[in-house]
Amino acid sequence: MILAADEIARSLCGAWDLLHRRATGLSHFRFDEEAFWRSFRAPLLALPVVIIWLAAERAQLGLLAPGASLFDDPWLTARTIFELAALWLTLPMIAILIGHRRAIAARLVPFIIVCNWGSVLAAAILAVPALLYSIGWATPELAILFGCAAALMIIQMRWYMARVALGVTGGVAALMALVDALVGIGLLRLMI
Repeated sequence: MILAADEIARSLCGAWDLLHRRATGLSHFRFDEEAFWRSFRAPLLALPVVIIWLAAERAQLGLLAPGASLFDDPWLTARTIFELAALWLTLPMIAILIGHRRAIAARLVPFIIVCNWGSVLAAAILAVPALLYSIGWATPELAILFGCAAALMIIQMRWYMARVALGVTGGVAALMALVDALVGIGLLRLMI
């Protein structure tokens, strides 16, 4: 069950289309059992983003110094990996919780596939402000502004993914995306 380059390209293209509110993005995904299980490997593609996020965290804490290892603080490394996991897991978990109460249970598998691949794109989007900050091209304030813009893009993408993949109303999708954002922020605050 290795991720093939073709599947990675198709799925990320589909996630990109969903980011831009093109429902045709769903046609890029395979929605069978094998694709479901393989999609759980998609967030592994975002692991390099952890290095960028970790560098930004260390820069913010004043720990980014020449010759210093990025991984010498196990707590900071674990927290950064947890941030990636929170980004990946919150929206599918919300869908699973409400899926038993609504007529969306049959659409959960395609939605989780879309979420898994969308999380790779979301991590890459969030990596841009972190990278700009960690290499000194953005001030902390500017990085926060860029981060907020990135977060809004991701919330919008997750709203649209819920709307088209689950077939829920715009209001339900908005509530899911909002709860996803709040849970993600809450989890991050617990880690700080």
